[in-house]
Amino acid sequence: MTDLHSALQQHFGYPAFRPGQEESVRIVLEGRDALVIMPTGSGKSLIYQLAALALPGTALVFSPLIALMKDQVDAMKRRGIACTYINSSIEPAEADRRVRGLANGEYKLVLVAPERLRSGHFLGALTHADLSLIVVDEAHCLSQWGHDFRPDYLHIARMRERALASGKKPQATLALTATATPRTADSICTLLGIAAAARVITGFNRPNLFFDVRHAPGKRDKLEQIRELLTGPDAASAGIIYAGTRNDVEEIAAYLRDSLGLNAQAYHGAMPARTRDTVQDQFMSGDLPLVVATNAFGMGIDRPDVRFVLHFSMPASLEAYYQEAGRAGRDGLPARAILLYSAQDISLQEFFIDANTPDANDLRDAHRLLTAEPGATSDVLATRTGMKEIKARMTLELLNSAPGQLDAAAVSRISRMVNERRDHRVHLLGVMRRYAEGESCRRRAILDYFGDAGPADAPICCDVCETQTTLAEMGAGRTAETQSERAALIVLDTISGFASRDFGVGKTKLAHILKGSAREDVSRFAQNRNYGKFQALKLAEIDALVAQLMGAGFLKQVGGDRPVLQLTARGEVALEARLAIDIALPTLARKKAVERQRVSASIGGTVAATLALIHDGRTVAQAAAERALTLGTIYTHCAQLIAEGQLDIDRVVPRERQAHIRAAADTLGPIQALAPLKSLLPADYDYGEIRCVVSSWRK
Repeated sequence: MTDLHSALQQHFGYPAFRPGQEESVRIVLEGRDALVIMPTGSGKSLIYQLAALALPGTALVFSPLIALMKDQVDAMKRRGIACTYINSSIEPAEADRRVRGLANGEYKLVLVAPERLRSGHFLGALTHADLSLIVVDEAHCLSQWGHDFRPDYLHIARMRERALASGKKPQATLALTATATPRTADSICTLLGIAAAARVITGFNRPNLFFDVRHAPGKRDKLEQIRELLTGPDAASAGIIYAGTRNDVEEIAAYLRDSLGLNAQAYHGAMPARTRDTVQDQFMSGDLPLVVATNAFGMGIDRPDVRFVLHFSMPASLEAYYQEAGRAGRDGLPARAILLYSAQDISLQEFFIDANTPDANDLRDAHRLLTAEPGATSDVLATRTGMKEIKARMTLELLNSAPGQLDAAAVSRISRMVNERRDHRVHLLGVMRRYAEGESCRRRAILDYFGDAGPADAPICCDVCETQTTLAEMGAGRTAETQSERAALIVLDTISGFASRDFGVGKTKLAHILKGSAREDVSRFAQNRNYGKFQALKLAEIDALVAQLMGAGFLKQVGGDRPVLQLTARGEVALEARLAIDIALPTLARKKAVERQRVSASIGGTVAATLALIHDGRTVAQAAAERALTLGTIYTHCAQLIAEGQLDIDRVVPRERQAHIRAAADTLGPIQALAPLKSLLPADYDYGEIRCVVSSWRK
């Protein structure tokens, strides 16, 4: 099989190799170790499949993709390749049969989860197997500097050493991943003992992907962004929405189905395995266009026509983000990678870091348990210590994967390693935050992070580059003339003033400053030229102005627990050129304020407040909710206002219900009390409605 092109066409039906594939196969066939870093969708699995067919013996492939092993094996069997998988999803008797088949050389490829290396029976079978290749798929899981470190991967290096020491030496070791920084790549090679491995890196640029970061301060804003994306004229047909928590996944999926009428399903780790398999099968077959998932819907998703991947929550690292975003556009056609960013997302990721990172006390507790009860499970550890289940599992994996004797010194070493990893994860989160909050080319930022100095060329690059092309047009636009246009510039100017003094202002404090609040922490800004400019507006109305400017791309929120507002590049240009910004401004209502003051003087402030709300279009129920009063109180206010000629009955009670009440009253004669009238009406008629109609009738 020296003619690899013929083999490629014969076994896989492809007319030509993709970049990096042929080079990688030839390196392995020459007996050299290799680390292959190729973007998602570039065909990494074909490398080890074709190399395995070209070599005598069995290729042993370590992969974390238990949920997808069957699909991969079925696809290879359809191509006539003798292969199988061994993982926890099959019955023990069947697993034993497949292990014997591995020892007897019945397969060209065997896919296993790294957890299988805990089994003495499996390790024994490997001493008899004739291994052609050791393949480590998703190799970034090996390195604690990667974004998805899994301690069980550390067993692979010791297994490889034993294989090399045996008489049946494998031809080569092949490690593959889609995302690895130079530091992670060095770590992979060191841990596997392949420091001299050839490295094939095809470049990280995906020219068909458009990278878009949209600033959305809250969940409601994010759902609105999703609605615009999925129901507009350019709505995408198939996509994945990633969310950080199971609750968010369920809520978003329900919103897509119930509010938007879209065919969407949820996917997360707490769902029954059969349900997850059904959702995944429907999505992969094309029957299901939309999946809302945690990162449990992960590596190996290779549907080619995914037109967008949207992150509802910010991932923990740029590596994780790029790998998940890379599931869009695997067919090479235009696709979008969209991140909905809120500064609050930082807190969620910080919580995750703390939740699954054991400290020194956790490790010592687990060590004592293992000493007293060898083989104790994570459930037992969680019950005994009160640890969260995910942290208990990680703690035991770290201790069980430690080389040599597990004594106090080993536990201390592991503790130091865990602390280093925690610090590194915080660093990765900072990189991800700078990506989301930045105003430079997003594609260039990704390539630089992965050490790819190649060109960041793309037909349509990212939201930042797209914005830059419109800034010149904006600068030549019409200057602000109307009250609403000037109000938008007042907001931008206030925020810019704080940024120039090297500290920011949050949404709440900004609203109070513009309102001219007398609060002690706000009144010290009374010298600000915009202090009190929006005195006639409510705080909620000022917040609405800020939200409009954020939605239009003039503002963004940055920071963690205490986010502040900043101008985007678009906002800076608009402010500098004093451009007209079209926003909906609440009536700055001098007449409304005068009317409220007049009514307040005549009939009392609390009744006046009710009148103002009803005149603004609120229903009685809405007014009651907004004022935190009972329906009865609001109806009493309305009856008084109707009697004094301040309010029209039609604003309070629908005409049809007025007619019913008056018809019932006609049978009673003069109204002395409301109870007899109420008894003649259906039960859903409120005393308040009746009182208002009687007041109107008497007037």
